[in-house]
Amino acid sequence: MRLESEKQRVKEKKLEDLDAEIIGRDVEVALQSLGVVRGRVVATSRYWIKLEFNNKAIYINKPFIICIRPV
Repeated sequence: MRLESEKQRVKEKKLEDLDAEIIGRDVEVALQSLGVVRGRVVATSRYWIKLEFNNKAIYINKPFIICIRPV
C-alpha cells in the first residue's frame, strides 16, 4: 500500500522548470554548432526559447543549447 502511494507521488511530481529565471534578462546562449548568441529572452516554451536582439527575433530549439549565461 505504501509503495503504491510513493509511485503515485513520483508520477505526479513535475520536472523543475527554470525558464522563469531567464525571461526578460540579457543572456549569452552557447549552441552546439553556431557558437554563442546574445540577446534578451522574451519568451519560452517547452521546446523553444525566443531571443530578441537588434529588434529581430530568433527562435532556438532547447536541445541544441549547451548553456545559458546571464550577461
